[in-house]
Amino acid sequence: MAEPTNDQATESVTYKPLIIVVDDDRSIVEGLEILLDGWGYEVMTALSAAALEQQLGGLTRAPNLIIADHYLPGGRTGRDVVELVRTATGQAVPAIILTGDSTPERRDEAELLGCQLLLKPVQVGPLRDAVEALSSR
Repeated sequence: MAEPTNDQATESVTYKPLIIVVDDDRSIVEGLEILLDGWGYEVMTALSAAALEQQLGGLTRAPNLIIADHYLPGGRTGRDVVELVRTATGQAVPAIILTGDSTPERRDEAELLGCQLLLKPVQVGPLRDAVEALSSR
C-alpha cells in the first residue's frame, strides 16, 4: 500500500470541536476544561467577557459551542458573551448559559437568544447531553 503524500496527509487533518468557556469562577472554568478535554473537545477559556474580547481576534475558526456563566464581572452577562462571539464569527454559534438564577426572566432571555439554560450546580450527565447535542449542530 502506498504511503500518503503530504497533500493527502494535510487533507485528512481533523480538528476537535472548539468550545469557548467563560465564567468568573476559576475552579468552574478549570473543571469544565478538564471535562470537555476528556470528552474530546478543544477548549478556549476566559474569566470575563473583557478577557474573551482580547482572545477573539486570535480565533482561526468559529467555535462549535459557547458555555457562559450568566453573571460576569463588570456588569457583563452570558448574553454579552454570546453576542460577542456571534458578532466576531458572523455565525449563530449555539450556546449554554449557566446560572443559579431560575427566574422566568433568565429563562426568557436564554430562549430569545436561542440558548440552552442550565441551572447551577450543573450535573455532569445533563451537561454532557447538552454539549453533545449543541456542538454537533
